[in-house]
Amino acid sequence: MQILFMVFHFPPISGGGVVVIVELANKFAELGHEVTVLTPDLEWNGEKYEPDIHKKILVHKVSTPSKSNLKIAARMCYDNMKKKGIELGKQNNYDFILSIFHPFHLVPKAAVSCGKKLKKPVLIKIDDAIYEKAKGLKNIQRKIEKVYNSRTLRNADKLLVANDSTKELINNYYKISKEKISIVTNGTDLKKFYNSKERKKRIVFSGVMYNHRGIDILLDSVQKVVKKIPDVEFLLLGDGPEMQKLQDIVKENHLTENVIFKGWVDRDEIPEFLANSSIGIGPLRSTDVTKGALPIKVLEYMASSLPILAINGTLPEDVLKNGFNGYSIENSKELSDRIIHLLENETVMNDMAQNSREMVKKFDWKNIAESIINEYKIISSLSK
Repeated sequence: MQILFMVFHFPPISGGGVVVIVELANKFAELGHEVTVLTPDLEWNGEKYEPDIHKKILVHKVSTPSKSNLKIAARMCYDNMKKKGIELGKQNNYDFILSIFHPFHLVPKAAVSCGKKLKKPVLIKIDDAIYEKAKGLKNIQRKIEKVYNSRTLRNADKLLVANDSTKELINNYYKISKEKISIVTNGTDLKKFYNSKERKKRIVFSGVMYNHRGIDILLDSVQKVVKKIPDVEFLLLGDGPEMQKLQDIVKENHLTENVIFKGWVDRDEIPEFLANSSIGIGPLRSTDVTKGALPIKVLEYMASSLPILAINGTLPEDVLKNGFNGYSIENSKELSDRIIHLLENETVMNDMAQNSREMVKKFDWKNIAESIINEYKIISSLSK
């Protein structure tokens, strides 16, 4: 089977969304499919992500106006992506086109245009469905984006979302028929993540530090935990716009001995950090972005046999089952109580750790890739 995979972000750009793209492309190739990745040629000055790309994957980078400014390039990439996609489609008999949706870029729109011209089905995977609420000019911009994104999603053949919560959101916000939406989750590589027998009393967060992640709520819980368990360690992996604010909170509250900002780390180092941790921290603030989300990092915590703690309503029950593989919490006080409870009750923590590992097995990338192929086959059979 031949797949044209049209995406905006691609290595050396880093981030969870790029991990999804690379893992899916590699897994398709490992399953024997031919994959062509079509992506804008962008300048990237941030931390670089340089994964191994399967030898059967062809990567075409398309010239893009304003390639040094991602926000402008996101809106200017449409014409060249469409033109190159149609050109490649005429040279190769692709079975279907796959794209990854984000509200701010026009690659899915280009994918839909290519599909229409080439008469090939287009599947769009939606991980980030909407932005957080905005005011002023940004709010006007978001309304405009909503109009063309709604049109793009309606013109796709199938939309793939992580769970029922996102399915409802897409149905209500973009006015898309539920019949067009299927549930295909994100995944993780179970072979990369493991459990260490000598865990530290370590609570870990891994990811970009945005406000909606709620790391400040985690820091609010630290003092109470430290008083009860002085040698506890809070390890923060990653960087982001909240970094300075969070570092200031730690200094002001004299928590530098217990809170470690590791900064950006190479992706290959993450499994070892997680393996030596005790508890994984998911979203701690409930927003339009985090409700019902399925962050890659949470699946990686689970693959590393970690109990999960997250704010109530952010993670679906097949990822966080309250009292089974972790706890849904309401505030920083309950968060600190749950951390103390787990660290002081090794049997409970170990049981939850095993439950996390068992629950995550269905999220193996092989299963996710095969689910997407099956969605294409359903579309194909209905069109005959």
